Amino acid sequence: MKNTILLLTALLIFNCTTKNEGVNALDQLTVRILGKEKAKNFIFEKTVSITDKDKFTIDFKDGKVLIKGNSNIALASGFNWYLRYFTNSHISWETQRINLPEKLPIVANPVTKKSPFTYSYYLNYCTFNYSMAFWDWERWEKEIDWMAMNGVNLPLAIVGVESVWKKTLERLDFTEQEINEFIPGPAFNAWWLMGNLEGWGGPISDEYIEQQATLQKKILSRMKELEMSPILPGFYGMVPNTLKNKYPEADVRDQGHWAGGFKRPAFLSPTDPLFNTIAKIYYEELKKEFGDAKYFSGDPFHEGGSKEGINLTEAGKNIVHGMRQSFPESTWVFQGWQGSPVEKLIKDIKETDLLILDLDCDNRPQWEDREGWKQKPWIWNAIINFGGNTGLFGRMEVLAEEPFRALNHKEYSKGLKGIGAMMEGIENNYVMYELLFELKWHDQKINLNNWLSAYIERRYGKENKNLYKAWQILRKTVYGKKLNKTKSQQGTSESILCARPALEIEKVSSWGTSELYYNPLELLQAWTIFVNQAQHFKNNEGFEYDLLDITRQVLANHSQTLHKNMVSAFYKKDKKNFEKIAEEFLQLLDDQNTLLNSNEHFMLGKWIKDARERGTNPLEKDLFEYNARTQITTWSFQDSNLHEYSHREWAGLLSDFYKPRWEMFINFLKEKLDNKNAKAPNYYTFEEAWTKQKNTFPSKPINKTLKQVQRIYNKYHNKIKSNF
Repeated sequence: MKNTILLLTALLIFNCTTKNEGVNALDQLTVRILGKEKAKNFIFEKTVSITDKDKFTIDFKDGKVLIKGNSNIALASGFNWYLRYFTNSHISWETQRINLPEKLPIVANPVTKKSPFTYSYYLNYCTFNYSMAFWDWERWEKEIDWMAMNGVNLPLAIVGVESVWKKTLERLDFTEQEINEFIPGPAFNAWWLMGNLEGWGGPISDEYIEQQATLQKKILSRMKELEMSPILPGFYGMVPNTLKNKYPEADVRDQGHWAGGFKRPAFLSPTDPLFNTIAKIYYEELKKEFGDAKYFSGDPFHEGGSKEGINLTEAGKNIVHGMRQSFPESTWVFQGWQGSPVEKLIKDIKETDLLILDLDCDNRPQWEDREGWKQKPWIWNAIINFGGNTGLFGRMEVLAEEPFRALNHKEYSKGLKGIGAMMEGIENNYVMYELLFELKWHDQKINLNNWLSAYIERRYGKENKNLYKAWQILRKTVYGKKLNKTKSQQGTSESILCARPALEIEKVSSWGTSELYYNPLELLQAWTIFVNQAQHFKNNEGFEYDLLDITRQVLANHSQTLHKNMVSAFYKKDKKNFEKIAEEFLQLLDDQNTLLNSNEHFMLGKWIKDARERGTNPLEKDLFEYNARTQITTWSFQDSNLHEYSHREWAGLLSDFYKPRWEMFINFLKEKLDNKNAKAPNYYTFEEAWTKQKNTFPSKPINKTLKQVQRIYNKYHNKIKSNF
């Protein structure tokens, strides 16, 4: 009897603690989103749970919204669900439209959602450079709130790791110069941590390293308050090439070169005794800097590298052992990309010790070919965006179906533990990510017709049947790319306005394509509907952003027609017609630039301004601007296959970088038509010089979107339509 009373007392104490624990973090999040007064309308209550899968219930109590959940992420998701589906509010990268009436919509019947997934994963190493390289705490705070409200509980967190590496190398007697030659600049540290390059874009100052470490502490603190489990970079054997000079007896492998001509960091075999020594130092410094962690990541042989002579099975076990010496309850996270991780590397790692991210499941899924990853834990992810490129793109139907096909697969579903997004760049094609993370709360394909209808209403603030028709067109065109395992497509159909000029253009970046997979005439119909509805959505950020993006895409598509006609006139030696079409092409570039100067999300000036603000002294500000300019143009230190990988259709880039190249090309062709001994343009000479310039660009809108769209529509619509 005494034992029974003690047990009941313990359960009551546990239940009360669970209900209250972490609620303050949700109260603070609600204040950040709604303000103090409106936040008082929400009550959060933690519930006891024996499952590792998030669950929330939305109810009504004493005139307030009561949200119960078994984790802070579940509570934040419930809060967001209420905002979305009871108040038509919308929070995205481009806009925040809160529509909370004085009298709250009543939840007549409690709404309960339970996820079939343990994890919702977020972020690619590349995202930290292509989108987040120059973020401050204010921007990070908004993103972390967005993550929580969209159910993300497993985010990658690599900010500030330069500090850990600096202190590790200092303990290994590396000089300041050697450390500077190893650690890269702020726009390239993702590929450093993935073992692809060292030092590029650097050196960075100690003040900047300290600044980033401080930022990471804020990021991790907030993530942990919200009960996320951040993934930190682990030690997997990536070391400076100069390590061989200090430890000549160690098994330090040359890893050759990576794309763009970069000398890869060396690889210290995990089977060498020095590996555990360095791992211990690295994790000691990481723990001192950032505290405890449960998840670490890193990928030996990412996109190449030599495995010859390495016992991969032992290497895999030692990588995990090195981590677990310092963090006994931790898990290693591998990227499933281009055949990695190889079977031998993960063969003898316990299921409880690893997690595999199948990166590109909506395009190049590996889970079936890898037999469900042999029942080891894995996550279904979509990349969607490569390089931060601008362009309407997505596989909406694939996204709505494929995770559930995997979840219900008779043979390969056992190891599936979650869904996630591994885009290389964000702040584009937002609809795809809202859809993806809502899938966390479904166990079968959702009705896209209903979902789109609700999405339109909350994004624009009211129901509109015409816009629903337009979105159905978008769904079947730009967002209608199919899954084709024999012919994958890496991201959007690229805008040739951003391409190095040529007579034949099939792509902008080395691994992309400019081929359209939909009928551009149909997109023209969606554009017309949006333009005609603009009068009903003045000063509506979400609508104006989408209207601009569709207009931009229509002009980008039209540039292919103009280019084709211009080239045809050149081959026919019709100089008069060639010059006429060439002028139209250059005018289109100007019109596109003017349009994009109406929204800061499409402006080069903001990217450069943010980069300069992160520098801690004048020289570093110049270096960071060089980082920012180089990443989105030449990428490398030489003319390489990485040029244009991160191209953007941005105001400023169009006028100052892309247009001058097209003018060089057109003048070259004019000279050839005049039978002159014309010399082909050296684009790289121009490009490299541009990356070193310091001219400024507007960082805030200087035009009005609706006005510019109407002007462009009046000018181009009939011309484009006549092409068909």
